[in-house]
Amino acid sequence: MDRNKEISEKLKEELNQEKLKNKELLQRLQKVQKRLSQYEHASDGASEGLWERDLITGEVFISPPWAKMLGFEPEEVESDKYFWENLIHPEDKSMALNSFESYIRGEADKYDIDFRLKTKDGEYIWVHSKAKVSKNEQGKAIRISGSHTDITEKKRSAVQLRASEKKYKHLFENSLIGMMRVKATSWDVTEINQKGLQILALQEPKRHMKFQEMFVEPEQIREITDLIQKHGVVEDFEVKVLRWDESETWISLSAVVFEDVDQNFYDIIFRDISEFKGNLIELQRLNFELDNFVYHASHDIRSPLRSMMGLIEILKTERNPSEVKKIVEMISGSVNRLDKFVVDLLAMSRNNRLTEPTVLINFMVEINNSVTNFHHVFTTKDLEIRVKIHEVVPFYSDLTKIRIILNNLISNSIKYRRTSAGLVSFIHIYVTTSPENVIIKIEDNGEGISPDKLEKIFDMFYRASENSEGSGLGMYIVKNVIKKLDAEIKVESEEKIGTTFIVTIPNRK
Repeated sequence: MDRNKEISEKLKEELNQEKLKNKELLQRLQKVQKRLSQYEHASDGASEGLWERDLITGEVFISPPWAKMLGFEPEEVESDKYFWENLIHPEDKSMALNSFESYIRGEADKYDIDFRLKTKDGEYIWVHSKAKVSKNEQGKAIRISGSHTDITEKKRSAVQLRASEKKYKHLFENSLIGMMRVKATSWDVTEINQKGLQILALQEPKRHMKFQEMFVEPEQIREITDLIQKHGVVEDFEVKVLRWDESETWISLSAVVFEDVDQNFYDIIFRDISEFKGNLIELQRLNFELDNFVYHASHDIRSPLRSMMGLIEILKTERNPSEVKKIVEMISGSVNRLDKFVVDLLAMSRNNRLTEPTVLINFMVEINNSVTNFHHVFTTKDLEIRVKIHEVVPFYSDLTKIRIILNNLISNSIKYRRTSAGLVSFIHIYVTTSPENVIIKIEDNGEGISPDKLEKIFDMFYRASENSEGSGLGMYIVKNVIKKLDAEIKVESEEKIGTTFIVTIPNRK
């Protein structure tokens, strides 16, 4: 009896202990359920889901957010432990499974990868997968738990960012204007594109390039800095810079501040405006020459007209035949001067407006014609003219412009020769052709030109000699013809000794 009572008490105690354990388990389960409910509520609509696999039984746990992330219900995915494997994108499957298995076997230190999973509607999303494996006392993997985070938007943003960077890089490298980024504190160049290198005559960026060192006038860097600090931007600031080939050029630059994490930079765009500057200077020069032309042309036209008007008034009352003849000759001289002036104006206009065809030039014929034209106009007594032509190859050019050069240079040599007693005046003309060019040298022992006048002889209406009765346009026209032909002209002269012109003209064959 006592024995039965003892057994009964013992069973009752064990039963109470079991009830207590069950109660504790129930409480723990309730807590887990509460936490799971809280997690589900907190993660509803979130981009992260949990999963777990028992590596011994193959049992799989999938959290509702994991299923919802892919558009499934939890019960649709928990029944198949290989369910997630079948959703992996074909291009990612080998990598994802190999990484998973390698981690379980202990061959990899961690499992932390990105891959794509198919949703219920057939679309793919990017997930970031992390996991941690649990092992028993023998070191065997028995369970693995992890999470999947939807990173599709992040991936799309990354792709868009890479595309934007690629577009920016392409725009930066292939821009038709120079672009560079410099440090705001030191003006060190950190980036420069290909067009910028080209403008600065560089093949590749130089180490430790400082933008301000390129300025011909370094104090202008302070002006730019002040403008940026005051307005936050600089627009179309014109500055002359020294290029790496030691040449100078004008650039127009604009700059804005780029604020980085650690320091500020200036993003600069710039373009070469040397051609624009050259055109502006040329336009200013042309305006000056136009004003000068109008003034001198009106004077040079009115002077012979006034002379003729005065002579005509005298002629009206003059009855002496010899005096009448003299006055008529004087009127004729004024008319000829006026005609010569008009001819020069027409030649200048023709040279500026027209481009003649390229033809074969016969220098012997053209030089003979020039000499003949002026031989009877000026006194040529005791004048020796020697011509030597070395025509290695045929020479082709604009015949009208060649004639202008020869006529003006030869006529000046004849017109301004010295006629001192016992002096034999000479004009030596040498012509040498080559496949590249022709070199024409015209040398005389005439009046010569003083050094202070030599650099002005190509100016419009300039007369180097007091004895000149010309229009003052001849050498100006020659200079413009030389420019049109891409040619060169050099002059050497010494007063009372003589003058030498050397003209080099490209062969247009």
